[in-house]
Amino acid sequence: MHLGYLDDESLSPNSENLSKRRSFLKTAGIAMSVAGLAPAAAFAAKADANGFKGEGRMGMSSGEDWIDTFYTGGAEAIVHYYADDFVFEDITLFQTITDKDELYRAFLPFGKGSPAGEHQFDVLRYDGGLAGDRTAQLRMEKPDGYSDADWKLWSADTFLGADHSYDEWCVMQWIWRGKHNVDFLGLPAVGKTTTTRGITFHCYKNRKVVREFTYWNYRDVAIQLGAAAKPNKFWKK
Repeated sequence: MHLGYLDDESLSPNSENLSKRRSFLKTAGIAMSVAGLAPAAAFAAKADANGFKGEGRMGMSSGEDWIDTFYTGGAEAIVHYYADDFVFEDITLFQTITDKDELYRAFLPFGKGSPAGEHQFDVLRYDGGLAGDRTAQLRMEKPDGYSDADWKLWSADTFLGADHSYDEWCVMQWIWRGKHNVDFLGLPAVGKTTTTRGITFHCYKNRKVVREFTYWNYRDVAIQLGAAAKPNKFWKK
């Protein structure tokens, strides 16, 4: 969802940020502070015991830790929640990242105090459990009706990371509420507040994200920005 701002040149990392990024990636570990956070950001403190740095089964606190750390700790903190070999995918925007340097760069312009605006994310539901030592099961045969090029276009990103084993999984459902300081996906959004739902599927290995699928409701955002019509719920009386 945050990648939707990347067409705004004012949010691109400058040379100083890029230099810091390269230096950062050569340094292992990061110290995160949760002191002095606003009440809405207090999830990170609660999640320390059972979040990504905890032990045992992951759960709601892990989801709260992940989504809050992105916006309070920023790129420097959240990038460590991903394994060295990972696949990040925002299906709505057709964005796929497999390189941690690129992931850090994509996350860099965002977080608390972002020039893009003020954002609030709240996890509503966490479903997940242990998976054993698993890898994905794929449909490799091309179905009828697809050209080779079309099948590759629509299946290639889905297949990425299929060889990454995982020992735990989860599905998180969340709400994103954002006040925009810049336009979003080419839509006039400055000064407007939008709210939408999203869902993220995670595969974990040793408490690190090895595969992420995220999908969020773009149409709801477009409706609120006056760029799409509300759905006609014709089935209702």
